[in-house]
Amino acid sequence: MKKILIVAMADSVHTARWLRQFDSDEIEFVLFPSTPHRRIHSLIGEHKQVKQISSLRISRFMTIGALPLGILDLLFNNFFRSKLLAREIKTFQPDIIHIMETQHSGYLANKALKKIRTSSKIILSIWGSDLFWFQKFKRHKKKITRLLSLVHLLVTECHRDEELARKFGFIGECLHGVPASGGFDHQEFSEFLPDNSPSKRRTISIKGYSGFVGLGPTAIRGLKSISSYVKNYEIVIYSASPYSKLVARRVRLLTGLDIKVFLKHSLTPMQMQDLFLRSRVVLGMSKSDGLPATIKEAMFTGAFPVQTDTSCTSEWLKNGVSTLLISPTSTFDFKKAMQMAMTDDKLVDIAAKINFEIAKTRMDRVVVRSKALSAYGLIS
Repeated sequence: MKKILIVAMADSVHTARWLRQFDSDEIEFVLFPSTPHRRIHSLIGEHKQVKQISSLRISRFMTIGALPLGILDLLFNNFFRSKLLAREIKTFQPDIIHIMETQHSGYLANKALKKIRTSSKIILSIWGSDLFWFQKFKRHKKKITRLLSLVHLLVTECHRDEELARKFGFIGECLHGVPASGGFDHQEFSEFLPDNSPSKRRTISIKGYSGFVGLGPTAIRGLKSISSYVKNYEIVIYSASPYSKLVARRVRLLTGLDIKVFLKHSLTPMQMQDLFLRSRVVLGMSKSDGLPATIKEAMFTGAFPVQTDTSCTSEWLKNGVSTLLISPTSTFDFKKAMQMAMTDDKLVDIAAKINFEIAKTRMDRVVVRSKALSAYGLIS
């Protein structure tokens, strides 16, 4: 049985979906949480409760220790958890160490690997802004360079991130086009598409995240400039921060628009799926991203994606055909794109069919799992 140590966020849906791809495979997983958390993700909990062919356990001391040790290590620069991770590597002796995400998991793993010798294959999955955003900061550039020097295989959602990694001196192999959160089951959505015409839907969904690189408040304020085009629609702000909720309240008072706000983590995966299945347009704005979860889910559900050009979306979808890409700083781009998305029914309906076929071909669970098993050396 292949032994794989996963260094990742235990409360992340991306980690959970990735691991659940392998329920029927002979793999022994150990998960070492890379961030403080109060609870592990429910999908991981389900795996532990129901007997699967693959096995999964949380690294010793990190079930209840992840939160206090994680907080402590904010002050001590990963001192305590890096020791525990090094000990886990020596004890478990994994065939593969898979680091999922760079700034938390990667930096932690890098410090642990300095303490020991290992023959394990090192895999790093790039999440979102790991390289694109953090390349701007001198302190991070040094840490990224050191980490990449240890990596044998880089897993990316787009070629942009491989090019950035090469600039950091990476010389290993690269596996492209692999969604960080694993694949989706396209059959769950096939009954809705392509017969359902998204142009007939009466909801607009906007990602309201404002932390880190999120521009949810900017997107919400932009509604004032297109209020005449969206006045007869339900507008749903999801994954909102408290600040985004405040901005939405002000915009609602100024415009009279029908705006509903859901704070981050307040909607279940099924509720999010239902939201996207009734959305004509999904808007996501950020200073930096990989292939946003918004784009992935929009492709499967037929919602038309409007996204900032700071992401990898252009490597998956064609601007002006199956998406509209906008500058995060251009109010003209925003207004023009949203007007087009709200008035061009043909664009929206054709894009739904194009995007679903791309998603089925490149992001289906069977396709992604096959690539992942190849990375793990379980199939050739």
